Amino acid sequence: MGKHPTDRGKTGTKRSVLTDGGGVPLGLAVEGANRNDFKMTRETIESIPVKRPQPTPDTPQGMCLDKGYDDEEVRALLAEFGFT
Repeated sequence: MGKHPTDRGKTGTKRSVLTDGGGVPLGLAVEGANRNDFKMTRETIESIPVKRPQPTPDTPQGMCLDKGYDDEEVRALLAEFGFT
């Protein structure tokens, strides 16, 4: 039996995928499997290949994330990019 999967030294690949509300992929970042999810947020957002429309009060752009992204650093980054 090998190491427990939550060990920090695990090998492999982690893919952070950003999709629209319909599940269509918009951005992708790839790192080693031992990288924390929330540390990949900036590079995932910046990987979107098309220019995003500017969010406005009338047309805000939301971001839904799982518990792994519940961090003050991520909230500040999302505000920087104009997400709600």
